[in-house]
Amino acid sequence: MQDFTVGEGTQTQSIGFDATKRSKTVVTVGVLLNRTQEALLLDDFCETIRDDGYLPFRTKSRDLSLDPETATKILSNCNGEVAICTHQGDVTLEYAEAVHSAIIINELNITTDNTIAIVDGSRSRADNLAQAVTPFETTPPPITNCVQSEFYYPHLLLADLVAGAIADTFRETDRYLPSISLGEPVGPLVDTTSRRDRWNRGYSAVARGEGEIQQPTYEQRYADSVKERVSCWFQGQFGKTHAPSPESDGVRPVVGRLKAMECESAATWLDDQ
Repeated sequence: MQDFTVGEGTQTQSIGFDATKRSKTVVTVGVLLNRTQEALLLDDFCETIRDDGYLPFRTKSRDLSLDPETATKILSNCNGEVAICTHQGDVTLEYAEAVHSAIIINELNITTDNTIAIVDGSRSRADNLAQAVTPFETTPPPITNCVQSEFYYPHLLLADLVAGAIADTFRETDRYLPSISLGEPVGPLVDTTSRRDRWNRGYSAVARGEGEIQQPTYEQRYADSVKERVSCWFQGQFGKTHAPSPESDGVRPVVGRLKAMECESAATWLDDQ
């Protein structure tokens, strides 16, 4: 997998965010992986949730009905870093997701040296995150958006799956996933309902549109097929509506790279496409 191109430079890893709201419960999950770890996560998906209906680069979280035990298993298999924020209250999901993502960046001490932040959806979601992080006196990594990010990046799918599982479990039992424990890969687990200082400052900044918004240059493409999404993922490109298609949808280099990494399940699946 190639490094991400940001302006004139490159970044070797990314943190992907997604959030879910059930009634008045908001759960946001951030997953930090390098490009090699993304491939390993993809391979684990192919092995662990294939029988649950998972199809690489074409499955969204809403297409899967995973029980809490399976969601916890794929989370524990993740070989990167994971942080989770929760909140109880009548709030705007887009604002809450931005504030939670900013808190996660702060908690994990994400630097600008080698990391980019990926948010699901339109450019406004990335702008919200840039505004939310302003009060924390933290220099955020470059922030990009990726439309339908679950189709392009496995760790964005993981973030959405885990956020949904946690929110669903809380709605049914008034408890978050009981089997989640702190330690690798799960780091911070922050409840902003009770710890409101950063929450209040960040939420206010987003609601008022405060802070400077940087718009670095990324490679954005629109992928209409599985092979095109695989190509975008391999090259570190991000989904954007009405953007040009990838220059190539060839998967042979990706298959070869996955085999070299011993990601046999993912390589075999892709080789059959």
